[in-house]
Amino acid sequence: IASDNAEIHYALREARKRGMKAWLRVVSTQFKMEPFGMEPTGGTWGDIGIYDLDSPGLGERSEALFAEVVGLFGGEADGIVAEIEFCDGEAPHRIPIYNAWAKTNNRPDFATIKQIRLEPRGYPFAHWRDFTTSRRIDMMRRIEKTVRGGGFKGTLATIIEVDNAPTALLGNVNMDMLKESVPGWTMVTYDSIYDRRRNRLATMDFCVEQPRARGFEVAWLTRGVMTFGESWINQTMQLKDQWRMSIEDASRFQPEIFWFMSSDARTDGPVASYKKLPAWGFDDPRAARLELMRMCREAGLR
Repeated sequence: IASDNAEIHYALREARKRGMKAWLRVVSTQFKMEPFGMEPTGGTWGDIGIYDLDSPGLGERSEALFAEVVGLFGGEADGIVAEIEFCDGEAPHRIPIYNAWAKTNNRPDFATIKQIRLEPRGYPFAHWRDFTTSRRIDMMRRIEKTVRGGGFKGTLATIIEVDNAPTALLGNVNMDMLKESVPGWTMVTYDSIYDRRRNRLATMDFCVEQPRARGFEVAWLTRGVMTFGESWINQTMQLKDQWRMSIEDASRFQPEIFWFMSSDARTDGPVASYKKLPAWGFDDPRAARLELMRMCREAGLR
C-alpha cells in the first residue's frame, strides 16, 4: 500500500520503546468478497464473506497471509493472534470430509448426526464439534509451521468462542483435543455477548478456569470502549458498570492476560460507534478510554 504500513510499524516500535507488548490479530476466515474472489461458504456480513476451514484454497491463502504478516511485522510484534472464527458451520462440501473423519475416528456418519432429537437437557453437537476442532487443529498447525518457518519466535494465540444464552453456555471447541495437539498456544477467550450480567460465573469457568486447568495460558477478552450489542435496540447498561464487573472478575479469576475489545470509537462502526457511545455514558471516546485505564489502575491491574 502507499504508506508501506508506516503507521503500523510506528505503533509497534513505539509500544516496544515503552515496555509494552504488542500482538497482531490476523483474521483468516473473513474477507471482503470482491477482492478475495471466492464465494463465501459461511454466510456474509455486509460486504464481508465468511469462509469455513474446508473452503477450497483457504488453507493456502492463510499460509500466504501469515507469511506476509511475519515478513512485514514479525520482528516488531510480540505475539500473533490467529483469528479463525465462524469457521465451524455445516456446509455441503464438508459432508464427505466429515464422513471420512467419522469413519477413521469411529463416529456416526453425517446422516446420523443430522437426526437430532430435540431435548433441551442434551448437547447434540459433540461429534460435529470434535470434527471442526480437528479442522482447526490442522489449520493451526499450518499457521504455526508458516510463522515459525518465517523466524517468528513470539507468542502464538487463537480465539475460542463461547455462546452465552439465557441459562445455557456452549463452548465451540474440544479443549482436550487442542491441548493434546497444539499445547504451546495461548487461548484468547470471550463470551459472545460481552455482557457480564448473564451467566457471570459460568462464563469465567468456561473462559478462564477450564482452559487453565488444561495448562493453557489464558487471555480473557471483555468489553472495552465498545457499543456492540443491546444498545442497537434498547440501551440497558452503562460502560462503567460493565467495566466494573469485568475488573472484579479479572481480579478474582486472574487470567494471565486481560484484554479489552475496542479502545476507541471514531467511526459509526458495528463494534464501536461514536453515535451510540453517549447512550453508554460517554460523549468522547478518548474520555471513555482514559476512564477505563483509570479504573484498571485503581483496581491494581497492570
